[in-house]
Amino acid sequence: MQQWFKKWFNTQEYSDLYKHRDETDAKKIVSLILKNIKLKKDSKVLDLACGNGRHSVLFAKKGFKVLGIDLSPFLISQAKGKLKTDYKKFKNNLRFEIRDMRGIRRKNEFDLVVNLFTSFGYFEKDSENFRVIKSISSSLKKGGHFFLDFLNPPYLKRNLVPFDMTGAKSYLKSIGNPNIIIQVREIKAGFVKKNILILKNLKNSKYPQIYNFYEKIKLYSLSDLRRVFNSSGLKIKKVFGNYYGSKYEPVKSERLIILAQKK
Repeated sequence: MQQWFKKWFNTQEYSDLYKHRDETDAKKIVSLILKNIKLKKDSKVLDLACGNGRHSVLFAKKGFKVLGIDLSPFLISQAKGKLKTDYKKFKNNLRFEIRDMRGIRRKNEFDLVVNLFTSFGYFEKDSENFRVIKSISSSLKKGGHFFLDFLNPPYLKRNLVPFDMTGAKSYLKSIGNPNIIIQVREIKAGFVKKNILILKNLKNSKYPQIYNFYEKIKLYSLSDLRRVFNSSGLKIKKVFGNYYGSKYEPVKSERLIILAQKK
């Protein structure tokens, strides 16, 4: 389970499960970012853990030079495929690469780094997760900004849905209807864990194919992140509680969204 992200993010099932995270959500968070920082045209933006590039392309549309990196060959192949279709207009200022977020391997290059849709806390050890922050800081120009969109642990602990299931009624009526997806969640030993069971319909069989995936995210509070940001040369400037830019409230806010600047 330690390398769960390598398996899960490299599947079509991952894309299908989170397809509700659409361009509308992406536009909200990008709008919030650009309302709070001033970026000149041709500024360099790094979309860290970019997935299929839905945030990257919005920055490219604004005239910025964008690099999207992700560890998943599947998601990067989707993003590169879109460079030939949906993103074709922006191919001159939009690139995608397969890379581990713990080693960005660029120094003082970017005006903005974004890490969106809870793409942090994947690793077992704090030292590995904090390496990501240090790598981000190193990749930023002095005065450059880092924008982190993370889940909010106090809110999550009070509002965790331990179990849900979708598709069962439709599936039982007739083969060919939506798949059954079962998600079981728990918070344990400082992590939020999700067990995902997918029963996928097969065209020529009465029996579904069964897939089992995991997610595991280390929970970090604002004070935890403030400490590691400070030690990595990043000063927190603003903290938001949702994509509309509302004030962060530990118990009430769904998200923990941080805007920081390299010292």
